[in-house]
Amino acid sequence: MTFLQNLLTPNSLVFGSLEFLFWFLPAFLAVYYIVPISYRNGVLLIGSLFLYGCAQPRYVLLLCLCTAVNYWLGLRLGRAASLRRRMFLALAAALDILLLAVCKAAVLAGAMTALPVGISFFTFKLISYQADVFYGTIPPENSFIRFGAYVCFFPQITSGPIMRYADASSGLGRPKAAAASFEEGLRLLILGLASKVLLADRIGLLWNQLSVIGYESISSPLAWLGAFAYSLQLYLDFAGYSLMAGGIGLMLGYPYIENFRHPYASRSIGEFWRRWHITLGSWFRDYVYIPLGGGRGSGALTARNLLLVWLLTGLWHGGTANFLLWGLVLGVLIMLEKFFLGKVLRRRRLLSHLYVLAVVPLTWVLFAITDLRQLGLYFTRLFPFFGTGSAVVDPGDFQRYLSMYGWLLLAGCLCCLPILSDLYRRFRRQTWFLFILLALFWLSVYQISNVSGNPFLYFQF
Repeated sequence: MTFLQNLLTPNSLVFGSLEFLFWFLPAFLAVYYIVPISYRNGVLLIGSLFLYGCAQPRYVLLLCLCTAVNYWLGLRLGRAASLRRRMFLALAAALDILLLAVCKAAVLAGAMTALPVGISFFTFKLISYQADVFYGTIPPENSFIRFGAYVCFFPQITSGPIMRYADASSGLGRPKAAAASFEEGLRLLILGLASKVLLADRIGLLWNQLSVIGYESISSPLAWLGAFAYSLQLYLDFAGYSLMAGGIGLMLGYPYIENFRHPYASRSIGEFWRRWHITLGSWFRDYVYIPLGGGRGSGALTARNLLLVWLLTGLWHGGTANFLLWGLVLGVLIMLEKFFLGKVLRRRRLLSHLYVLAVVPLTWVLFAITDLRQLGLYFTRLFPFFGTGSAVVDPGDFQRYLSMYGWLLLAGCLCCLPILSDLYRRFRRQTWFLFILLALFWLSVYQISNVSGNPFLYFQF
């Protein structure tokens, strides 16, 4: 089987696939570092488009068109007079938002089976670029090759992080990684792969099994175990992807973009979301919340701004009612914390941690179950005194599933602790740690080779 036959599959864009790890990435890195530095942005652009085209050939022209239109509008925006600058900014933002809204509406209407991979992420990158040019934070990019490499940057195009152009400019200006950065990137790539393949995918089997059993047939303790399992799966999956994306970026000479900062160690829902998907939260803060007035106005205006931001966050993730409900609930919780609940949580350390660990899984249930009837049914299992029937449907199901998944859940919980990052920074250059990384890598490869490909959860957004 030839190189192209191995690579030309939808699985090629999944970092945790054998096609990506053993075909595309080594070949790309070899070409990237063989060619002179002045040609590397071109190699990055071509490689990114090639990889995207392998996974989604129908939409690669759409990605190219978005890139070209925004490049032209960015140039006009940077050179236009004051009034026309606003016009170009409004036009660019409207086109990008319209594209995203039309694609999401088409999926909901059944006209499209799935969103173009990464469209929610690269449209937000484009909007942030136009806004930063408008406010003078960055100059407009004159090179289409550099601009295209930024937009189509394959380590981040599918699920972020949402890298600002100001952060990318150092890599675009001189695309070369120091040996220490390349080594660090390789370490992060392996750790992210292990997080995804060895933990997230296997913990996710528990949530899938609950769906197969039917929520009406599970006990309340198992329903809570499932909610905690899904919370861990989503974190380990998405944080693992972000580590891999950041590691590959370091290997290409780009700065590391932090997207998670131990969110489950938070003491409030607001703090949790400042630590979770950091680049998305900062995007909404800088380009929506602050322009609306942020928290500078009256309490009513601040509440309005918070609720609007969180409703938009829900819509960004999906157009079904459960995502709107999820965003509304988070907005209300953060609003309550801002006005009075936060004072209580700051004074009670243990209570604040327990509050986060109890409430966050409940919000992820809203996020995970798109059918409102099934969502309501799951909550009657979580809180049986609000529904009908007994809290115990199958008295042995909790112990049975805990014995099957307990050690995976424990390992996942350990990965949420900040102390692991401290230990990593302290020991990552030790020889014995290298052997641990090698063992994790080959265990991950073995796991991948024995199961069907499982894409990252955030691919659907």
